[in-house]
Amino acid sequence: MKKSAVAVIAGLIGAGTGTAATYALLSQKKPEVKSDKFKIYYNTLNQWLKVKNLGKDLGEYFIENNYKRIAIYGMGELGNRLCEELKQSDVKIAYGIDQSAQFAYSDLTVYSLEDELPEVDAVVVTAVFAFDEIRESIEEKVSGEIISLEDVVFEV
Repeated sequence: MKKSAVAVIAGLIGAGTGTAATYALLSQKKPEVKSDKFKIYYNTLNQWLKVKNLGKDLGEYFIENNYKRIAIYGMGELGNRLCEELKQSDVKIAYGIDQSAQFAYSDLTVYSLEDELPEVDAVVVTAVFAFDEIRESIEEKVSGEIISLEDVVFEV
């Protein structure tokens, strides 16, 4: 009886230790992912500031590429800053798209991916760290080009 109780306790300790070790290994990757995400945001914002310091604005990119009517995917801080910048341009922001459309803070109509999306010349993805995944998820739903905000700021 004592041997079986010891075996059960040893098994539980082993399982607990294995679970804790697995969790520790998996959680080590998360800071790297967050770090990469913030590096991409930092580089994008830094380039955007350089563009502004040169007296340019992002509206020039859209006009040069004949994108007159756009949508913005990602209505967080970058999406709202892009809206503010383009207000004074000839570019029309038709709507926003966000996974959490019902909670998005914006003056625009904000759709979710489940909604029917009106036609636009381009969709600008502000969640630049996940551009490839987002492009795949929306390319069947939109008729226009899908471009990354990162590409916009580095090509102005």
